[in-house]
Amino acid sequence: MKKFIFSLIVFAVVILFIGSCSQIDDSPKALVNLVLVDTPAKWDSVLVEIEGVDVEVLLEGRETGSQTFYLEYKTGDKKIRVSDLVAGRALIIGRDELPVGKIIGLKVRMGSRHSLYQEKKGYNMPLKKPEDPFVTLETALDLQAGVAFDIILDLDLESSILQTSTDPLSFELDPVFTVILGAGAGEVKGVISPATLKPAIYLIQGIDSISTQVNTSGSYLFRVPKGTYSLYFDPKDSTYNSQRITNVQVDSASITQLELVTFTKKQ
Repeated sequence: MKKFIFSLIVFAVVILFIGSCSQIDDSPKALVNLVLVDTPAKWDSVLVEIEGVDVEVLLEGRETGSQTFYLEYKTGDKKIRVSDLVAGRALIIGRDELPVGKIIGLKVRMGSRHSLYQEKKGYNMPLKKPEDPFVTLETALDLQAGVAFDIILDLDLESSILQTSTDPLSFELDPVFTVILGAGAGEVKGVISPATLKPAIYLIQGIDSISTQVNTSGSYLFRVPKGTYSLYFDPKDSTYNSQRITNVQVDSASITQLELVTFTKKQ
């Protein structure tokens, strides 16, 4: 009798195991990496809190309807020193395998703790619309099975930080992101001299432009889609002349290395 009961238990366990295996999701997936970079501002240091990103996917085989996947920034402290993400430095703020289909939108979930530092003095930055912490971004990316995709979120601090008063000095944050699809992005990089300058560097295409600054060694980097651009270098110092480079060709998945840009003193 005991052997019979034992046999029934083993049989039940096997059935449960087979049933659980049949529930494993073996549908094709694509790996998505959400990568944060910074288009820095003039401030010494800027910290921004990001909770994660909602990714809206139109699943393959569905003509209507979509599904949203939350890619959380999984860390104890979600405050990010985004002003350090320059000249090639980047931070993955979300990663997951998603079903095959088409990404049709992103929503960045902002936290509530944002601040900047200038000359060793700190300033809190509330969101411009604290009741709506989501930043909606349009994008379109086809996900293919077994392929990893990088989605670069370029946070433009120069445009995102708003000065609300001068006495006392206060600020608020209205996040402005540019979405760059890593698979089709190219890089523009170079170095300025003297490295002690902190110029604003603008990459321009038509009426659109994005800006960045240099790191401590004078290096700068842009990640942008394929196209033809010009660069304008504003020295932010009235004793130096501005500089310009035109007809810069950027190709997909390639690096365009520019010659050294040397700022000259005004006569």
